[in-house]
Amino acid sequence: MDGAEPTPDFDKIRHEAEDGDAAARFLLGKAYLEGNGIVQDPAKAALLFRQAAEQGDLRAQHNLGVLYIEGTGVPRDETEGAKWIRKAADQGAAMSQDTLGSLFLRAIGVSRNPSEAAAWFRKAAEQGSADAQYQLGRLYYFGDEGFSQDYAEAARWLESAASQGNVWAQNTLGVMYREGFGVEKDMTKAEALFEKAAERGDAKAQSNLGALYALSPNQDRDLPRAFFWLTRSSEQGEGTAARLLIGIRNSMTKKQLVAGKRLLEQSPSKVHSPTK
Repeated sequence: MDGAEPTPDFDKIRHEAEDGDAAARFLLGKAYLEGNGIVQDPAKAALLFRQAAEQGDLRAQHNLGVLYIEGTGVPRDETEGAKWIRKAADQGAAMSQDTLGSLFLRAIGVSRNPSEAAAWFRKAAEQGSADAQYQLGRLYYFGDEGFSQDYAEAARWLESAASQGNVWAQNTLGVMYREGFGVEKDMTKAEALFEKAAERGDAKAQSNLGALYALSPNQDRDLPRAFFWLTRSSEQGEGTAARLLIGIRNSMTKKQLVAGKRLLEQSPSKVHSPTK
């Protein structure tokens, strides 16, 4: 099948790992962690990650840090986990820089330090990490955590994250275009961004898109589509969508309600919010 990953040659990888090859130790550890073609064993995964991490493998350092933070295959030790993640971050691993930013923001294994968090998010964001770009944009958007609100700076980073498919960035940027925060107000762009995130199951984007269709001027109002998206959002527990759905149902004609229900029948029964 095109695009399928080749089946790992575990005998070859195991032999190379036993000979001390760091990359092979990482790959074998990953296989044990995921149970990919081999019996799942998080403790063996942790041991192999440590061996590779001590040899300087950035991926192993990151994964070992995550295992310590989660307490998977090793006793939970957030300080030890942060130490290994920082080793990889210090050497330029974008994923580790992004993770370390979150650790500083949430005081996991390190003292809480929003400024330090933003610095690590920026390092990862400048390397193209969509999640770090979103996190940095979010700090500027809300202006909390000791940051001055800066919609223009928020929009810059959220645009980058949204262009890479980050649904949370797409939804937030959609709100900015809808309200004219840091960008020129543009309802067409707002709709397109909400739709991208909504189609991937983001409940807030579904709610925002439904509200856009429900509350637009008469010529642009589309109650069947509003009904569809608000229903999808409320199925996921989004309270704003549920409340608005009650309101628009009372204003829909029988024909509009039938059309909205038909849209639901033609789509998957339930869409769950994506995870990071």
